[in-house]
Amino acid sequence: MAVAEYGLTALRAETTLDNAGSRAVPARTGFEPVKDVMFGARPGRRYVLDLRGDASPAR
Repeated sequence: MAVAEYGLTALRAETTLDNAGSRAVPARTGFEPVKDVMFGARPGRRYVLDLRGDASPAR
C-alpha cells in the first residue's frame, strides 16, 4: 500500500535504545539501522526500510 497507493520509496523509524520492544519491531520487519541519534538525553537509533526493491539504501 505504501508503494502502490502513496508512491513511497522508503519508510523510516526511530526509537530510543532503552526501549527493547520498540527496537525489536524494526529489526523484525526488515528495517536497517542507519544512524545513532539522541532524543534529548536519551540515545536512540534511526532505521530505514527501502521499498524500491533494489540494493541501494534510502537515506
